[in-house]
Amino acid sequence: MVVDYVIGGIIIALIVIAIIVGIVNSVKKAKKRAEEKTREVDDVIIKHGVRYTPEATIVDEQGNDNVSFVKGDIIIKPRKVVKVGKKEDIKPGKWTVLASNESATTFNIRVGNYVQEYRHGQEIILSEGDEICPTSTTIILR
Repeated sequence: MVVDYVIGGIIIALIVIAIIVGIVNSVKKAKKRAEEKTREVDDVIIKHGVRYTPEATIVDEQGNDNVSFVKGDIIIKPRKVVKVGKKEDIKPGKWTVLASNESATTFNIRVGNYVQEYRHGQEIILSEGDEICPTSTTIILR
């Protein structure tokens, strides 16, 4: 008889714990969704699975870095060497280097044999035959 009460109490305790864990997880997910909603950009256009923002300015009104992706931008991942050339994806000329992460204001890029630190929005001149490779973070060339 006592054993039945103990087993019943354990089952009820497990059910209560499962309900509490479910409620805590639901609250965490709701907070995460609310935070993601505040970070969304207005007027985002999605074409062929790529998100484009109509706002192409590098710095917003408050002076904060504005990370945006517009048509014609090229994304380069860290430690991926990309060749510059007339028949390549990256054409020779002047490019603006942008960080793909808002928290990265400076980052390192290897152009040719030399690694140099660049800032978000800094211009870079790439020549025919150069090789460019971000070393610290993903970058956007505009």
